[in-house]
Amino acid sequence: MERPSIYVFEPSGPPEDNVLNLNLEALRDAGFEVDHTPLHEDTLARLALDGADLRIRQIQSALGSAHRYLLSARGGYGASELLSRLDWKALAQSPPKMLIGFSDLSALQSAFFTRLGWPALHAPMPGSPLWQGGPDIDELTRLLKSDEPWEGEIGVEPVGKTADIECRGVLFGGCLSVLSNLVGTPNLPSDLSAHVLFFEDTGESAPRLLRCWRQWLDSGLLAGVSAVVFGRFTDMGSPADSEAWTLSELAARTPCPVFSSRDFGHVAPNLPLAVGARAEIKGNRLRWRLSG
Repeated sequence: MERPSIYVFEPSGPPEDNVLNLNLEALRDAGFEVDHTPLHEDTLARLALDGADLRIRQIQSALGSAHRYLLSARGGYGASELLSRLDWKALAQSPPKMLIGFSDLSALQSAFFTRLGWPALHAPMPGSPLWQGGPDIDELTRLLKSDEPWEGEIGVEPVGKTADIECRGVLFGGCLSVLSNLVGTPNLPSDLSAHVLFFEDTGESAPRLLRCWRQWLDSGLLAGVSAVVFGRFTDMGSPADSEAWTLSELAARTPCPVFSSRDFGHVAPNLPLAVGARAEIKGNRLRWRLSG
């Protein structure tokens, strides 16, 4: 039986080397073929124009490889700058790739889904200390080893007036601040009706999160949305920036059923969610299914 293959690439910030190397060895021990050519530039060098050139060359190499799964080493900053440098016409003729990761990678996942219809997997990244070998890593490993269709689930709780409501739609989402920066561009869907949206973030204060959400509201992107699921909002800053308070205020502004979940975000565990999957919320569970 052919070993499942993964290309680990670095579209954003530098991974933690010791963490990454240990986790890549663990993936190999688990039966995966893993290809990784590290970039040695630091954060500022990667953000510079020359650094963006290096990163785009690496992702072009990944996209042209035989690997089906492209796993981001870590998030950070800078993925959105790569979007205008990709040859989208050529990619439209290429076999689909599955981009795996979260945080800053949400920009690439959104663009590939919007422009090409390629699904993606919001899931842990091996160059981060959040990759801790828990149930989320077990679930990611299971999915990558299994034949499609893929299935997964997370726990959810209704927020505000939402109760005993069943919701269905196409699953889409990621890091709220990253995706908010794509509003009005060709790299984010212009119509999200009949979608179930999921969002999480870290290092953003309550005012900044509310400002991001106002962009979604005023752009009309929430029209016809089936439901919104908010994951964890961590490292919000001062004690006044309460995660629970922010969640309540986000829900109060949202014109569709709202749920919360502690099963995904910049946390461990960060259970996989498939962008492009069919999702159903029923009985405090969000279940998704992604067909090939």
